[in-house]
Amino acid sequence: MWIRPQEILLANALWSVEQANPYFVLQKRKGKGLAGLLVGTLDSVLDSKAPLYRILHRVTDADTSYIVAISNCKREITSDWQWLEINLINTLSTFEDATEVTNFVKCKVESLVAQNIPEKPKEDVDSSDLQDANVKFHKLFSMPPEEKLVNYYSCSYWKGVPRQGWMYLSVNHICFYSFLMGKEAKFIVRWTDVTKLEWGNNRLFPDSIRVKTRKEKFEFSLFISSEETFQLMEQLANMAMNQLMSEEGFQEDRTLPTKTRKKATVKNYSLKRDLDARARSEAYRCNFNLPLNEKLDGEAKCTMWTPYNKQHVWGTIYISSGFICFASRVRCLVTIVIPMCEINIVEKIENSSNSVLPDAILLSTRGKSNFLFAQLTERDFMLERISDLLFKQPEFSRSPSQILAIPKSPSMTTPDADSLTPTVQVSFQPALSTLFAHQSSTKHAEKETEKLRLWEHHFSEYGRGVCMYRTHDLHQLILDGIPNALRSEIWMIYSGAIHEMTTNPKLYSTLVEKSSNMENFMTDEIERDLHRSLPEHPAFQSEIGIDALRRVLTAYAFKNPNIGYCQGINIVTSVLLLYLSEEETFWLLTAICERLLPDYYNNKVVGVQVDQGVFEELVETYVPSMTAQMQHLSMMSLISLSWFLTIFLSVLPFDYAVRIMDCFFYDGAKVIFQITLAILDAIKEDLVKCKEDGAAVQTVNSFLESIVDHELISDKGVGDKKIDQDSDAKEKELKKVLDISELICQAYSKYGEITNQDISKLRVKHRLKVVQTLEDATMKNVLHSVSNDALFNGKELEQLFSVFREEYLSVCYWRTNQVPVDLVEKYDPLKPFYDQYRIDIDQFKILILSLSPWSSGQHAGVMALRLFRLLNSNGTNLINFRDFVWCLSIICRSDMSDRLFLIYRLHLPPALLNSELDDISSPTKSDSTDAAIDAVEFFDGVQDSSDVSESVNALTIHDDDDVLVGAVTSCNGDAVQLSDSINSESSNKQINVVPVADVSVIERFSSVSDSGYPESAIISSIETSVSIEPSPVYVPESFIRSKTGSVAMPRSGLTTPQLDQDLNRDHLKSIPRMSQPQFIQMCKTLYDMFLNEPNEQQLYHAIATVATLLLQIGEVGKRFSRSDNLASSVFSTCQDLGSVSFVECQNEVKKLEDDCITVNPSYFQNDDSKIMKECTGQGEAGENVDTEVQETKRNALHISAGQETISADNPMVDLDWSISFEQFLASMLTEPELVTYFDRQFDLTPAIDQFRNRRLHRHSSLLADTPNF
Repeated sequence: MWIRPQEILLANALWSVEQANPYFVLQKRKGKGLAGLLVGTLDSVLDSKAPLYRILHRVTDADTSYIVAISNCKREITSDWQWLEINLINTLSTFEDATEVTNFVKCKVESLVAQNIPEKPKEDVDSSDLQDANVKFHKLFSMPPEEKLVNYYSCSYWKGVPRQGWMYLSVNHICFYSFLMGKEAKFIVRWTDVTKLEWGNNRLFPDSIRVKTRKEKFEFSLFISSEETFQLMEQLANMAMNQLMSEEGFQEDRTLPTKTRKKATVKNYSLKRDLDARARSEAYRCNFNLPLNEKLDGEAKCTMWTPYNKQHVWGTIYISSGFICFASRVRCLVTIVIPMCEINIVEKIENSSNSVLPDAILLSTRGKSNFLFAQLTERDFMLERISDLLFKQPEFSRSPSQILAIPKSPSMTTPDADSLTPTVQVSFQPALSTLFAHQSSTKHAEKETEKLRLWEHHFSEYGRGVCMYRTHDLHQLILDGIPNALRSEIWMIYSGAIHEMTTNPKLYSTLVEKSSNMENFMTDEIERDLHRSLPEHPAFQSEIGIDALRRVLTAYAFKNPNIGYCQGINIVTSVLLLYLSEEETFWLLTAICERLLPDYYNNKVVGVQVDQGVFEELVETYVPSMTAQMQHLSMMSLISLSWFLTIFLSVLPFDYAVRIMDCFFYDGAKVIFQITLAILDAIKEDLVKCKEDGAAVQTVNSFLESIVDHELISDKGVGDKKIDQDSDAKEKELKKVLDISELICQAYSKYGEITNQDISKLRVKHRLKVVQTLEDATMKNVLHSVSNDALFNGKELEQLFSVFREEYLSVCYWRTNQVPVDLVEKYDPLKPFYDQYRIDIDQFKILILSLSPWSSGQHAGVMALRLFRLLNSNGTNLINFRDFVWCLSIICRSDMSDRLFLIYRLHLPPALLNSELDDISSPTKSDSTDAAIDAVEFFDGVQDSSDVSESVNALTIHDDDDVLVGAVTSCNGDAVQLSDSINSESSNKQINVVPVADVSVIERFSSVSDSGYPESAIISSIETSVSIEPSPVYVPESFIRSKTGSVAMPRSGLTTPQLDQDLNRDHLKSIPRMSQPQFIQMCKTLYDMFLNEPNEQQLYHAIATVATLLLQIGEVGKRFSRSDNLASSVFSTCQDLGSVSFVECQNEVKKLEDDCITVNPSYFQNDDSKIMKECTGQGEAGENVDTEVQETKRNALHISAGQETISADNPMVDLDWSISFEQFLASMLTEPELVTYFDRQFDLTPAIDQFRNRRLHRHSSLLADTPNF
């Protein structure tokens, strides 16, 4: 393939010459030996893949050459070489100057390139490179297509020696690949496993990045741009922590603007561009307190005209879908926020020769304010974007200016009444301070009047409402305190809550209606805390205030179940209700919980713990002398929980704390840290002297009690302490107190350099540690909750939980069709720990097929599905960790009886569906004998012909071979008499007699003693009844279900409780019997389990023997079923006739015993005189008995030397055939190979390690169709 000539200096390095002439050289890439290793290493380090062949043009008397053709195909490169020799060699020989030769060759080759390669539209080089890297990323690390690569960087990984390679950063993983000198280094780390990220200097290289997980450390260096790499890694790690908390996957934003400048168009979507846009939008929202759904569209440098001082201020204009904002270049000089819904007109001012406002646009608002922006380099493009956004604005019933203009009167009733049903009558309250007067001093009233005058003057100069100029003067007014009459307006504007209220005009009233009848654990907690919220204020000593507080808290819990209700919200809300109306309180509470203090009020108060770490780092920076003392006294948790959670309302009188809230709503979360540092700095000398926590707490409380607001001090006291004006005590008392205004001033003067951007960066840093600590605590709680119910040790349980949680989180990562979750139930505090993570059928199959030792066969997926159905007793189609561990404990660590019972239950409803039984092909002209033949043939693939013949011969039953177990006949004719013992031990129990068809069967039972199982136990098990009556579904101790529907564990491990023999028999009798179709399915499962076992053939032979034995027992049991009915008929007939003596009736039953009929001794326990009186004759009864016995013998199983006897009486699968679990267990115990297999203990550690290192499956595509449960 011809390419545009490229100059190279080292023509022969790592290349061998194939052909040459005076002007060209054909070379081949070296690929063997040390040179081959070096070639592969360079390709890996340089992220390049050189072609196998190339043609160079050699410049005469020079060290340079030019590549003119490349190819990986020898035929193609040979064709190009021949073309050069035929068409150019003779021509080039005519040139005398080497420069002319080179120029001619270059021109000729470029013309060939132009002719052969059609011109394609030019794409962004970075985008093309990223696409190639994305392909390599998925290939190298076997990632599913759903995993998106964000970016990749060249770096060096330090592990003993530096390994140069490539770091790949995806949404959910950090990966590294290196190939050096024939050795490959590769690893994958989930972002959710990262516990710490650091950026600093190591021993050899600066700007290294360290990644720490729970088990390993990774160190990288030699980045081209380490700062950019670390910022992206922090962002991805923070996203992973948010996923852990919210359990929501990453959603790509395909709505990014495709045109960023007038002449620049972005054609291809890039995930890196998406994340960069998210970071910029987050900073934009934080700077201007905007709603969470606001996305930055663009920004530009410009000047803004400030009419209050008649100057042009340089800064940046920001445009988003709902707002136009401006921030001055000088910090805090001036900012504005203009909602799009407030803009009436946007127009450009034409340039002129003497214009002082080049490239300017003018915005006019509904409040008749004008904003002039000039020196916009892309003015026309920006004007077009603003016009488009204005056109897309939705219609709102009220603008922010109209909302703020509504008078807050005490007679305020239900707003948006049309949104409520006529049956719901709710009166929404205005600010409660307008209804309940709060006692204040004359001095305070005068101060309020003076503040109000200053604010009115400021409004007249700088404007009022959401579009007012925000300057340093405004900031100073807020520091001095907001008048109570304006607090509602100022809080709503500068917190940004007014914008959310504008875009959702009727949401609050709708939520109140929907949540009015809501009852759950959240409403219970709200009711408990209602009367604890600001009880000293008269507003909350009345039902008016209590009802308003209840409505706001309940409506918010209904709106955001992820947060619901948390203690501390009630205190903040009660204070908000004093100054704002109900609806305004609701939206300001929303802003606090979701934007201003994120994650503070969720079920784990993650945000508070994160800010605790932020505060510790700030203490180290600004008050270093207190670092060690604070850690020694364990005061950080006290400060973060009580101070931060309630914004100081729980430690200061509310009328003092609202001064801090004034600053908080204007400046954001940094105010909380500044005030806390100021308090700590003021008492640090006293705290250093404290030796224990009690003394430190008392010192802090004493200082907080000394904080007052001089404006609220009455003429007769300081706070609540009465002081005589004429004494010196007042002066001394005033010296001890600290005014709240002074505290705020000290906080801003000493720690004003702390910004919200700094707080955000520190939060990202500490969120990793906090979330991972919480995950570790969750894991410990989960493991503790299942430790008594599992047979694994602590390490194995921890590994199981890790893979279980990873599989659970994979749904959040990749699946698009999420299973709907009831958030109220999800965050229920009464929910057990093990039920916090639940997996669906797809994930359950992946785990079981990877970890279970029974999953080696081709039908293992069917068994996994049946396991899921068995565990899915509550019908949620989700399995919790406890059920999962219980299942694996049975399979891997329990005893043989529990394992066999699990297999037995897997082939009964609900695990086995009737539709699965329909798949069994039924014979058309046979009785149940054909089923036996089919079962034998099922195992013929693992036995030779002699084995099959032997197994079939063992099934031969002759009419005269019926044997009574109870008087078991041995080979020499001796008998073991058990009937007397049975009658003596359990006179009120049914005598259970199981006929055995051949002496060889008895020999099998006798052989059990050789494998450690007593013969008497086996006979006792076989002796137990074949119950004919319909019995209730039995669930053993290890299968008992809790009230919630989940699997409950036995009280003493997973093994069957060691009960007395009679009680154990009662349990066994209640187990449902297995029909013939179900038995066939169980045989298939057992056959499938032994694949790849070392003694595979022996196990196949053993299970074939057991299957034939069970088929024989089931056939004989069918005869017993008929005979039992005959016995009942005999007694019924005798009683009806009433003329036969008791002895004669007993003799008649004896005849049935000789024909292997089950007899119930209860018939002989009746009143003798009554029976003798009622019995009259036996002739008819005996005749009926003979008829039924002959019918039973005719339908008996006849198999001889593999030849079947077919009866046309039963064209379907024999539904009368059945076996019990006791018979199944006893039969399995006859085969030592099976006993050894099912008693074996399995170690899951290798399977877990293999599972973690396996290829990542495409989780979203597994089982696209929902299976039948």
